[in-house]
Amino acid sequence: MADKDVKEALSDAADAAREAVEDGVVAAQKRFQKLADGAQEKYRKVSDDVREGAEKARTEVRRGVERARERYDDVAERTRKGYDKVKGNVSDLSGEVSTYVRENPGKSVLIAAAAGFLIGLLVRRSRSDEY
Repeated sequence: MADKDVKEALSDAADAAREAVEDGVVAAQKRFQKLADGAQEKYRKVSDDVREGAEKARTEVRRGVERARERYDDVAERTRKGYDKVKGNVSDLSGEVSTYVRENPGKSVLIAAAAGFLIGLLVRRSRSDEY
């Protein structure tokens, strides 16, 4: 009878050990599943945050490009207008100079000679300062 009692006790102990191991495995599986679910949730949140940040950045870049394009168009238009105005002024001035030279050829030659003389002095002076 003692052998039978020992066998039953060993069998009960083995069953208890098996149940304990199974309970431990189930508990470990639940903990791992909980950790995996938490990691997946954090991954989803980070993905959503990154996606949202990228969309905001894309929107800001579009706005910046649009503002730059508008500024470029404004500057180009102002430059065109300025160029046309200067071109017209130069054309008017050229016409006035031509008229003056035709009407006053002697004065024109003297003015040109004086201007050349002054430019020559300035160039000569700047060269002598270099040495």
